[in-house]
Amino acid sequence: MNLKTAALRLGVHYQTAYRWVRSGQLVAVKVGAGYEISDAAVARLQAQRAATERMPEGGAGRTPPVDAESSLEDALHVLDLMVDAVTLDSTAVGERAARVIAEHLGDTAFVYRRSDDDVMVAVYAAHRDPVAEVGASTLGRDPRTKTNLVRRAVTNGQVIYVPQVPQRELRRLLHPELHEHLQLFGCYSALCAPFNGTGALLVTRDLPGRPYSNDDVALVESIAARVGVADERARSWSAAWNMRRAAVELFRRPTFDGRCFDALAERAESDDPDAEAEIVDEPIVAVLDLELRHVVCSKAYAALMGEDATRLTGVSLRSIVRDGGALDEALAPVLCGEIDFRSVELEILADRTRVALHVAMVRRADATPRGVVLVAHPVPALSGS
Repeated sequence: MNLKTAALRLGVHYQTAYRWVRSGQLVAVKVGAGYEISDAAVARLQAQRAATERMPEGGAGRTPPVDAESSLEDALHVLDLMVDAVTLDSTAVGERAARVIAEHLGDTAFVYRRSDDDVMVAVYAAHRDPVAEVGASTLGRDPRTKTNLVRRAVTNGQVIYVPQVPQRELRRLLHPELHEHLQLFGCYSALCAPFNGTGALLVTRDLPGRPYSNDDVALVESIAARVGVADERARSWSAAWNMRRAAVELFRRPTFDGRCFDALAERAESDDPDAEAEIVDEPIVAVLDLELRHVVCSKAYAALMGEDATRLTGVSLRSIVRDGGALDEALAPVLCGEIDFRSVELEILADRTRVALHVAMVRRADATPRGVVLVAHPVPALSGS
């Protein structure tokens, strides 16, 4: 259809439709002096406009904020919800973890991460007393503060528990300029729990006579594990999205061949110059038709789904996951044109493994849907969960 017909279909003035074409909101193909617009392009813009008028998903039933007066159980529940919400950035989980442990166990909590220069850096500091938190953050972030205990925990991968911290040793580890901060808070008992070989959660007691217990060790270890899962989710999601971009570019080529997937691990480079060039050893990727039937997939994808790659052609993704209805609901915005990218977590039938499916709708130049690219991977989880 021409631009005037498209404007009538969309219920707007011709000039409005023209502005949408110029801005890229309405996909159009230049033909001579005018534009040709596909039914798919009009339907896509209609779906996108309708989506902006709806309340965000879960807006009415979202978990209320947790304050310092809430129970530890409530705080951990919210922390778990935050972990499950991580996609590309786990920053908020680390900050909340430090806050939870400081407020419910006390007294000071630090989250350390290993830098690219192999230095243990305190990235978050929390204290139940806001004034003392300022001093704790200063002490933890000062590059002259020794991090021997943290490094040992991260290197060994084991929790280090020091019931009574020798004060002479503590003062030796701190630069003399920092000793004045010990008037606001101290370190008389310490617990350090590592996560992922890249970081650790360190908690300390301000006053003597209140050493941490074995139950406290278990709590700190469990919260550190949550931070580790959040970091792993961010890493997995970033890798999957980079892989998805590369797969989409391959699928858009006129000469697309499913065997191209074998080279994806080498080709999928992140937009982030600091990210690793190689994303995965074996690409877990597939192409589906608009009915979500498999067209082609990599061997690693088939293995994850508990199937044989040669037998997946023509098989619907709905028949592989445990909840086909949840899959349809999650991907409906993609299939109707509201959005072109979506990630969803579902269990597969083969062994009830929970997997993340990262979907992209691939369109032709006139916005007509061509097919669906899918990248998958197991969902990181706490050990034993």
